[in-house]
Amino acid sequence: MSGTNEMQSALGALDEKLDALDTMTEVNSFLVSALREHEQELIRMSPQETREMLRQKARAYYRVDGGERPNPKALDLLEKTLGNGHTAEIIQFPGRR
Repeated sequence: MSGTNEMQSALGALDEKLDALDTMTEVNSFLVSALREHEQELIRMSPQETREMLRQKARAYYRVDGGERPNPKALDLLEKTLGNGHTAEIIQFPGRR
């Protein structure tokens, strides 16, 4: 039984990592598309204006109540990443601990 529990625990941990990776991949894809689509506008914007524009686009795209592609995990990650003090850079996948 112990082997079964360990296997289930390991699979659960892998599922969590895959879910996080899926969310990060989705968010990075969104950011790359937005940066390409609005490249000229973004060049003229301040970092704060850039973050605000990307947050607005993310909310319209990922919000649960009527977004183009509802995804609360992606929206939460973008809200945290694009908050004050952060940059609109590609989100790095966390390294090994």
